[in-house]
Amino acid sequence: MTVVAFILRWVLLALAVVLAAWVTPDVDFSGGPLSALVVAALIAAANVVAQLALRWLPSPDNVLALAALTLVVNGCVVWLASVLTTRLRIDGFVAAVTFALMVTVFSVALGWAIQRVLDRFDRSTVGETA
Repeated sequence: MTVVAFILRWVLLALAVVLAAWVTPDVDFSGGPLSALVVAALIAAANVVAQLALRWLPSPDNVLALAALTLVVNGCVVWLASVLTTRLRIDGFVAAVTFALMVTVFSVALGWAIQRVLDRFDRSTVGETA
């Protein structure tokens, strides 16, 4: 992954955090763009630790059980990130799980949209040089 792609994904995650906090009840985000980047970095770092922990757990055979386990772990990750900063306040575990789900939805949607724009940009620049 290039540095530009890394920074772009980080900024998209920060935007997803802000959007998710805006639509999720019992979640408050305070601060500007720098705070959003810090919270996104905390969530990303906690997610890496959670992924390492998930490798030690036995994986369930059922896809729904795996999805539920992943959602609970992501809720714990978000709650842990909120404990590490004063910029993100989450009231309760259900709010943490809901917020984690919304961050995932917004992150995937924003990533998809940016990828389409970049693909369109690549096609237009290829046509100009030919």
